[in-house]
Amino acid sequence: MYQSNTLKKKLKAGNQTAACWIFSNSSDMAEILAGAGFDALMIDHEHGSGSLMTAVDQHRAIRSVSDTTVLMRVPWNDTVLIKRALDIGVEGIMIPSVNTGAEAEAAVQACRYPPDGIRSAGFGAARAGGYGRTKQEYLENLNKDLMIICQIETKEAVGNIEEIAAVDGVDMLFIGPYDLSGSIKKLGQFDDPEVKALFEEARDKIIASPKSLGTISSGIEQTNERFADGFDFVLCCGDTSLVSSAADNLLANIRKAR
Repeated sequence: MYQSNTLKKKLKAGNQTAACWIFSNSSDMAEILAGAGFDALMIDHEHGSGSLMTAVDQHRAIRSVSDTTVLMRVPWNDTVLIKRALDIGVEGIMIPSVNTGAEAEAAVQACRYPPDGIRSAGFGAARAGGYGRTKQEYLENLNKDLMIICQIETKEAVGNIEEIAAVDGVDMLFIGPYDLSGSIKKLGQFDDPEVKALFEEARDKIIASPKSLGTISSGIEQTNERFADGFDFVLCCGDTSLVSSAADNLLANIRKAR
């Protein structure tokens, strides 16, 4: 069951990486996306519709065709939610709305076993430890291989980036543009000068830190712009949006030709 984290290796080597959201609870969709060759797939449990059991099935489907890193976004910075997500065997976790260094430290503590953290030790039975078969390998490599991503989604968090980035165990700071704009009452107004300035401040502070820099994008052009601006990791699409946009485009072009 244990597998080293290919995404972490790529980021440490200085590579820019592209990933895809999985919002649906479909194992077939996960398997299809894994075959495309993304650097990582992010199972979303903040806004997605899946359960832990569907996430296990999606992880199995991905592993059947690829060694791409499987990440999960949990609903909140909660010890129990983090523990249960990690026990199914994902190689990385993303925590929404981390606003302070103390909150980042709490997230890391929830991911690590004693003496480095407070995570309950279920690796002897959990899928992450191969149901006991690879428990020692999992335990010995967890701190090295697990990717911990903290989302920067508020004006408060931007002001605290330096202290969040100073927390040992945090691998990436990920800017969430929608909630970041919403935190100053300008949800989705990305052309607003105040919104743009806040996003750029967050970006520049993270670039100056020792952590990887991540965010979302929409479409090929914006994704390439993100990479040109110094982002290391971009969630550039999602399963549901890929299907809906492809279906809409197909029908629009068919109807246009009539």
